[in-house]
Amino acid sequence: MMNMSALAKIVERFTPDVTRRRIGPIGLECALHAMHMVQLETGRDGRVVVRARASYPYDCSLDDLLASPARMKEMVKRALREHNFYGRNVVTTLPSTDLQIMPVTYHVASGESAEAALVNVMAERLDGDFSDYVVDYTPVRTEERGGEQLAIVAVARRDVVIDFLETLRKCGLHTEHLEVGPTAIRRLVCAMSDSARHENVMAINFGRNSSYITVVSGARLLFDQAIQFGETALVKRIAAQLEMPEEAVIGLVQQHSLLPGNDSGSAQSREISETLAQIVKPEFLRLVEEINRTLIYTASQTHGKQISRIYILGSLARWPGTDQVLKSLVELDVKTIPDPLKPFFTAGKRLENVGEPAPEIAVATGLALNGMLVND
Repeated sequence: MMNMSALAKIVERFTPDVTRRRIGPIGLECALHAMHMVQLETGRDGRVVVRARASYPYDCSLDDLLASPARMKEMVKRALREHNFYGRNVVTTLPSTDLQIMPVTYHVASGESAEAALVNVMAERLDGDFSDYVVDYTPVRTEERGGEQLAIVAVARRDVVIDFLETLRKCGLHTEHLEVGPTAIRRLVCAMSDSARHENVMAINFGRNSSYITVVSGARLLFDQAIQFGETALVKRIAAQLEMPEEAVIGLVQQHSLLPGNDSGSAQSREISETLAQIVKPEFLRLVEEINRTLIYTASQTHGKQISRIYILGSLARWPGTDQVLKSLVELDVKTIPDPLKPFFTAGKRLENVGEPAPEIAVATGLALNGMLVND
């Protein structure tokens, strides 16, 4: 197998390395609608802090941008010129449309390596020759003497990977690591968690059209799955119900909480919140079904150990009351991460040119954490 990321490493603990002061790589994500870049650095006290951050929306489709290295190079040059980025080394991830992530069960025969057994299973699943793909995996469940084993497997076509890396090279960037989004989310969740406690934590990264449920057990990636649930569908549903333009709906949901009890404004404001909550509740119940399936799966893989909390990030994290609505439906501690960079700001000081809080830069932040913490 060709390594595509640090996904195969099982990280036991995340602790700042106080023996050196360094500037980390640039975490670069070419998301569906915008390019996000984050860079972190450590002081001599070992604290990880923000050095630079930039987000640029595309003026064309992502496919068109990647097909035109000159256009992307100009965007990269602008980010490096306008912000405080250092160097050109990046840790990045393939666009989600080019990557497939799946849980795979397999059996290891006597005298056979786990990797060989997994290759055999994947070779049967993939269309065409196995050599046409780049495959990486992380073990989730292993048995010392055979039996059913489980891994989370990331798959992408080799030519797609090569084309993406070549595009970055033409932009003057050097790719240190090519990772997958769940690895970045795992790293971010672990960096925010208490390393002394072993917890099962779920992260829901809301996108415009799809969202991703990731489960981290201790420092181990346990589960990741894309679901058909996103901001666009909710906006369309509200627009249809209220007969409003979608642009107006965006403004409405950002001004009023989805949980009526949280809106302490006028009677009209409370009525709007109540109406919004009634409209979106059926969609959130579909999300809860996916969460409940994930809870059952997690318990089966961790000897009954439950998920202790849910972090929500991404586009819907901007909607007031989203965390409280989920909390009321799943009866778990739900925390919003509207600004993934917040844990890395120096107290009382905000760096210039890093922009406003942006939940959509969670993946880029996790990528930027690569190598910034011990044993990563």
